[in-house]
Amino acid sequence: MYHGHLRSWLDSLRMRWTTFAYNFGWSSYVAFLDGWIAKCAMGIPIIGYLILFNDTVSQHVSFDTLASENSRFAGGLSSTARLKLLYFGLILLGTANIVYRLRRPFVFRVGTNVFDYVERALQHFTASAYIDIHGTIRHEGHHTLHGKYYDADYDAFLDMALGKRAGTRGRDAETANWSEAKKRYEELLRSMLIENFYRNNVKRRGSLAVAASLAARDICCCSFQAWTSLSRS
Repeated sequence: MYHGHLRSWLDSLRMRWTTFAYNFGWSSYVAFLDGWIAKCAMGIPIIGYLILFNDTVSQHVSFDTLASENSRFAGGLSSTARLKLLYFGLILLGTANIVYRLRRPFVFRVGTNVFDYVERALQHFTASAYIDIHGTIRHEGHHTLHGKYYDADYDAFLDMALGKRAGTRGRDAETANWSEAKKRYEELLRSMLIENFYRNNVKRRGSLAVAASLAARDICCCSFQAWTSLSRS
């Protein structure tokens, strides 16, 4: 019976990990890594250095009122030490934001969630973008069910969007109707865009893990500072 419970627990744990690993993507951490606090934190290194690590300033500024010298609930840390802890935490958050901006998949420059990405792409993408997306999906395989569309529908979309010369595989720009092609095959285009977003959402997950870890460390630092302040009050 013990082994049965252990196996059941391990199966449940494995299933949860598989679900987490499958859904571990950038879109779930945008607010965490690119919120207003993270953006402001990029300016902390300069401001913090001028205040905390400049001997000329530190001689004339006291942090007792801001951070409290009462170390009863602060693990013995002085007010300046706790402010420096907060400072380094914000540096980590700023670094996480930099990693996000440098390593995020390209689709996040169009939209940071699938809804914004699809709407903006439908408005601004040209036929060449859909040709690239289709080629990637068919070369790498589909990531979601949205990638299981019919090639015949895609070919019909291109024929209308780019024009088709009768009796040949060549193009005739005079018969092209881009606006009508987008309108008639909008459902197909949405499926392609959704598939493309989720495919890119799970790329470079090593960089995502680094950025999320840096931001999580910042939360620990800030939480400690907040806890000591609440304890004092």
